[in-house]
Amino acid sequence: MSTTSPQLRNGRHNIAVQELNITNTEGNHYDMRTTYHNTAITTTSGSHIEPLDRLLGHVAHGAVHDSAERGPHAPKCHPETRTAVQLDIMSWIQSGERDGTPKRILWLSGPAGSGKTAIAGTIADECYKGGLLAASFFFSAFAGSRNRRWKKPFIPTLVYRLIQHELIVGLKKAVLRVIKRDPMVFERHLDQQLEELVLKPLRKIAGRSNPQHWPAVIIVDGLDECQGDGESSGPDSQKEILSALSRACTDPAFPFRIIVASRPEPVIRHFFAASPSPILRIFLDDKYDPDSDIRLFLEAMFSDIRRRFNLPSSWASKDVVDLLVTEASGQFIYAATVVRFLDSPHLGAPQQQLNRVLEWRRRDNSTAFAPLDRLYDRILRTSPEPLLAVKWLRFIDDCSWRDAVYLRCVLESYIGETEHVLGTLTSLIGLGDDNSGGRFHFYHKSLLDFLGDPHRSSDLHINESNVRRFVQDRYYQFLLARGPQSNATSFPLVSRSSDVFCNQLCRNIDARREYTSEDVEWWLTNLSANGPNNNIHDMLHSVHKECKWYRCLPACGVWRKGILKFYRQHGWREPMAMKMPWDRFKQRKAQA
Repeated sequence: MSTTSPQLRNGRHNIAVQELNITNTEGNHYDMRTTYHNTAITTTSGSHIEPLDRLLGHVAHGAVHDSAERGPHAPKCHPETRTAVQLDIMSWIQSGERDGTPKRILWLSGPAGSGKTAIAGTIADECYKGGLLAASFFFSAFAGSRNRRWKKPFIPTLVYRLIQHELIVGLKKAVLRVIKRDPMVFERHLDQQLEELVLKPLRKIAGRSNPQHWPAVIIVDGLDECQGDGESSGPDSQKEILSALSRACTDPAFPFRIIVASRPEPVIRHFFAASPSPILRIFLDDKYDPDSDIRLFLEAMFSDIRRRFNLPSSWASKDVVDLLVTEASGQFIYAATVVRFLDSPHLGAPQQQLNRVLEWRRRDNSTAFAPLDRLYDRILRTSPEPLLAVKWLRFIDDCSWRDAVYLRCVLESYIGETEHVLGTLTSLIGLGDDNSGGRFHFYHKSLLDFLGDPHRSSDLHINESNVRRFVQDRYYQFLLARGPQSNATSFPLVSRSSDVFCNQLCRNIDARREYTSEDVEWWLTNLSANGPNNNIHDMLHSVHKECKWYRCLPACGVWRKGILKFYRQHGWREPMAMKMPWDRFKQRKAQA
């Protein structure tokens, strides 16, 4: 007598109900109960993910030119500056097809601090106002959201912006039809995503509207800040993006021009050098007279400071401005940092600050970055604890996608320590107030380049191993204190932030330290409030990786025994991953 499987009822096959938990790249969470009938997907309880929602789940909302994330501190050209380069770029956007050899890609490059992102942002704004901006993506190595560092949301973000244009008749419907038919399209190689989500839909709608009336340009800024995502390295990701864009520009159905703004990093430089298609190159050098623009910027900013602080009209004379222009060496970031330093409320009156800047000048300009390096060095030394400040900055950079509350909870050992350590450095980093969206914010990547190069930062350089020890110590102290050491704010242990924190703790447990069974029990109680999870496994792995294959460190034994005991107490099935090779060896030996 045969029995009927619970999955075989009324002649219907392969019926299964499961929970799908979907988290998009911005951290938004969706729960959906889905019923599978053979290969068809329907939904129960009236829940359904529409194709547009699927697309939105893969979009980096903070990467578009007018996003709230970029808004408070997005670099823009000061009025009446960078006019020559802006004119060249806008002329190419509007009339580039009239050139003898039309070029579909413009590469805007230049050294750190030369104003590439400010120009890209200003051009994006102008194109948006004039109906010329088709889409944009602003990469950032220290953005609030991590997906501005990765390649994965790049194509979906461009696609979402493209389908918003009503003048591109039929594109939205064609794209959403593709997503409905193939929800896994976002997991493909970027070249295939571009083919399926952009090129094929454009071919299908050919003739429905006139491309001459469509927006004209796609802007990609900070490509050199696109980092690895576990699947590929940063340079590989950058090359993959360039390959996809270059291929698109050879397709007759793709009418858009593309601006890529980046530093001249080797992989990007070599790609454009080997490109069979003509590339328009704009390098921000003396051709565009940056000194005049920097002078205009400084004069305007000094006038504003004079008015706000009731300073005499003779303050910051022409000779002073000329000296600062010379020091800047064409780097706008130097001038912008000086202005923020003069305007810093923690350091004193603007005249005192200006005197300090002028005193820091030296004749050693052996490298292009020498004046900027001196400025960074001297500002960092205004902190009462410069080396500790550098460690904080390196830690914040590593976790810059977390909000300021999270970072303060981990970093502070007493109330107000953030202001003590970093309070004089507000010309270099925003401290997570309302103006920076509740996050710490580095004003320019060149500071991180300076800190990471021992030749440039000299005795302020902290190597990776020392940074890691510092991070481990902060998490260890948090664990011993059963929460923030400063007690300045409560830390939500059972929350989404807690999951992230636990994950970071797992990565930074130092097996050489002493732990007690009480430490383990307290932390596991908070870590597993919703049942067993991967963080517990990761925690044990993090401790055990410091052990020898034949002997575990004492800390590993404490955590392993505590975790196994905790599982048994709660009646959870003991995973094999909890048993180390030495345990399995002893078990097999005992059974022999």
